[in-house]
Amino acid sequence: MIIGLTGLIGSGKGAVSDILVAQGFKRLAFSDLIIEEVVRRGQEITRSTLVSVGNELRQKEGLDIWAKKIISLIKPHTDYVIEGFRSTAEVLALQQLPSFFLLGVSAGRLRRWKWIAERGRAGDPHTYEQFLIREKIDFLQSEAYGQQNALCFCMADRFIVNEGSFG
Repeated sequence: MIIGLTGLIGSGKGAVSDILVAQGFKRLAFSDLIIEEVVRRGQEITRSTLVSVGNELRQKEGLDIWAKKIISLIKPHTDYVIEGFRSTAEVLALQQLPSFFLLGVSAGRLRRWKWIAERGRAGDPHTYEQFLIREKIDFLQSEAYGQQNALCFCMADRFIVNEGSFG
């Protein structure tokens, strides 16, 4: 089984992923591949750089470039959880695999902000205003090669609401 996770920043995708990994799933993340590319280029690893490089390669090499790279890492008879969908082309590419299932993870805005402020992850917004800007950028971009989180979320096979029962 291959479970993809999609949702807004701070919704609990990582918590769901951790639960699945504890059950024996292998974790794959689009961001890990993009970080490898940023490092290969000798650039600083920042949120802005990751978004820029991810979008650049989607524009130059095809909207599904990162999905193709993820698919190349998948081994038969292994369960996977995949995080970080940013393009509908990535979802469509993975949907070609017979065992793929996309799960949308959601949580309310104030709860997500609380969790983000508490986790203190590098690259996370430090103020509520920054959080709102980041949410808008991540969720509402319209460029085909840009961040299409809203459209990916709408493609989910099922949804779960995380209001504190996990993560």
